[in-house]
Amino acid sequence: MADTAAAPAPAAAEKKGGGLPTILLIVNAVLLVGVLGAVVMLIRKPAAPAPAAAAKEGGEAKAEGGEHGGGEGKSEGGEGKAVAPPGAGPTLRIADFVVHLRNPEVDRYARLSFELEVPGDHEKDYLKAREAQIRDAFIAYLSDRTAEDLRGSAGLELIKTALLAKCNEIARDARVRQLFITDFVIQ
Repeated sequence: MADTAAAPAPAAAEKKGGGLPTILLIVNAVLLVGVLGAVVMLIRKPAAPAPAAAAKEGGEAKAEGGEHGGGEGKSEGGEGKAVAPPGAGPTLRIADFVVHLRNPEVDRYARLSFELEVPGDHEKDYLKAREAQIRDAFIAYLSDRTAEDLRGSAGLELIKTALLAKCNEIARDARVRQLFITDFVIQ
């Protein structure tokens, strides 16, 4: 008889303790779904109105140069010129070329390709007509460099800055925004 009275007590204790973890799991799941839902809502919510909607709200306000696809209606220096976000302009590819690097001890060569980012198609056509001059300036500049000058990100950044300045010197009527190195090998 003592055995039968002791048996129901542990079963009742298990049932009582078993309900709390189940409730905690349900509350945890509901909270998790709520947090995930909030995150999804934040991700899907647009941060700013689309350019078309902003143009409708702005009425007749229209930036010059909008036909180039880079303008967002912001003006630079109050002149009414459109300012494109970085990386939005068309690019002109400067084809692969090989340059003999300056090194008195051993022959070293660098194979490079570049892309020039410009504000619009007009500037791209202007630069394309002067591609031979640009290539000549690049080759002349790079042939005075050593392999050590071209090593590392700091060296490449100096080279890019100098070549960008040379591009803007050659093509004064077409500003080059950025210069990208698209292929680079030293042998």
